[in-house]
Amino acid sequence: MSEVPKNAAPTLIPSNPGKAVAGKVDLSNPQKTWTEHFNLVTLMASVLGELGHQVESGESWLVHPNSGFVLLPRLVQLVASDKGGVRTTTTLQTNHPALMPNGVFEYQHSIGESLEESLRKGFDQWAQTHFVALLDALDPAPTTCATLGMGFPEKDGKPAYNRRAILGPVAHLAQNPRAEADMNAAGNGARGEQDEQDEHHAFCPCCLLTNSFDTFMEFIEDRGVYCLFLFAARDAKGAPQADCRVNGNDWERGAEALRQYVTTWPDAGFEFRKQYVVLHTVENES
Repeated sequence: MSEVPKNAAPTLIPSNPGKAVAGKVDLSNPQKTWTEHFNLVTLMASVLGELGHQVESGESWLVHPNSGFVLLPRLVQLVASDKGGVRTTTTLQTNHPALMPNGVFEYQHSIGESLEESLRKGFDQWAQTHFVALLDALDPAPTTCATLGMGFPEKDGKPAYNRRAILGPVAHLAQNPRAEADMNAAGNGARGEQDEQDEHHAFCPCCLLTNSFDTFMEFIEDRGVYCLFLFAARDAKGAPQADCRVNGNDWERGAEALRQYVTTWPDAGFEFRKQYVVLHTVENES
């Protein structure tokens, strides 16, 4: 069990653009003008509580006692939409004394009918995807997320070590999932040489990482903790799009690898695949 820090929150990572924790904002669009109040600590505690995670609140941070994670929610930007509602961007930094003492952060982009609804949606999505993976990283035998275990031999006088990838829940949407299923099924039949090289199979939790494995190898082989945000998409016209962040920071090489992966997808119209992956060193992993 971890106690809530009494005097100060952990230091914000310099690259974390989050600022406000609570306040009042005046909003307007062509239809109306209104005022809203917000407190991110209170909102985050409420969202986590609804999902069964009990937390303790400090002035500008929260502690999840069962795991030891310290959570720092911060507002980056909010905009009243001309069509109604509010768009928000927040960051959530997570620190853990053993797993990530210096912390990592990630963005939440959301929209809702009100400021509170938008903020809640962003935090809820984080809790059901990112937090699930982070919690499993503390478990010697994760039961929620799929995992990949990798062993690396002794080299240059440094001892052998084991790495693990925690493959967080995948968000996957396809405009025409039937077409995608048919293409995947066809991939299991007779194929020519080129088809064998570009074999299609049902999308699974490992695909975003393993189809870009060589690009991420520097993080896979390193002994540190790296949290990968992977987003790959194809618009209705077939143009590939991607977003990749490592510990909250944009990483273009990863985004380019994901765009290349998109070009191998069966044509299912508009489609996106999104996942949070935690890479870390473990003991006795096969």
